[in-house]
Amino acid sequence: MSDPWGISGPGFAWLYAWLAVLPLFTAGMYALWLRRGTDSPGVPGVHHLAALAGGSDRVTDTVVAGLLERHGLRPDSHGMLYPVRPVPADPFERAIVSLVYGSGIGLRDLRFRMARHEVVQELRADLQRRGLEVAENRRRLGWRCALTVYVAVLALGIARLANAVPLKRPAAILIVLIFGVAGALGVTGWLQRPDRLGRATTKGVLTLRYGSWDRGLSRTAAGQVALHGFRAYPDPVVAAALAKTGATPRSWFTGVIGSSCGGGASFAMGSSCGGGSSCGGGGSGCGGGGSGCGG
Repeated sequence: MSDPWGISGPGFAWLYAWLAVLPLFTAGMYALWLRRGTDSPGVPGVHHLAALAGGSDRVTDTVVAGLLERHGLRPDSHGMLYPVRPVPADPFERAIVSLVYGSGIGLRDLRFRMARHEVVQELRADLQRRGLEVAENRRRLGWRCALTVYVAVLALGIARLANAVPLKRPAAILIVLIFGVAGALGVTGWLQRPDRLGRATTKGVLTLRYGSWDRGLSRTAAGQVALHGFRAYPDPVVAAALAKTGATPRSWFTGVIGSSCGGGASFAMGSSCGGGSSCGGGGSGCGGGGSGCGG
């Protein structure tokens, strides 16, 4: 009996195994190729470093830290942010203030809105022009092409299986390979989704490393947050308060935030604090006589 399609079962299995691996491998190598480049970079602004370190969320945190440091924003004990006039001249700070309404806004909502703001989109475009970040459309194109190929490979495998079963040919290996292709299809589909963090090039990684050596950045709250996140904000009370409204839904129910406030009292959800730690730029202090961290 002649082989289906003029190729034996083992021969087709070997060919199909190569087809199952090749698109994922090729797209992965293309993604690595996009990140090439080792020429000596210069250190750009703090917002560029924040984007390289943690994407648009880190940019938002950095701008908020700078505004808090200069009393441009005021946090309350629940982690809600309120603007303090006048409106700043810096476009990033002006964007933050425009999104902080009179009723206040939490850090998580602020991050979500800033990720779509034009100033952040322009920052991402500038990073790509400088060769510090992989262009998102080019990165997704590689995985999208692999996804298209896998759809064709999956259809090929199903067609071969439909041909082999009526002829009572062994098909166990082919079935396993088809499941493998379906899994690779899911992986490539996941990898081609939009990425808010961005992918730094080799030059971008070096730039971030040089920025971490800049002692001038470490002297400001914005610089520390840009490089290390809000956990590095100099005032742990403010950082803990903002962590409540900056948490993802998965971590909303963690209960007590473990930073101390004043004379040994822990700062929990809605608790007051004593001992003298300040709560931010609005002039409200943590009073020594039991007053709350007010907004």
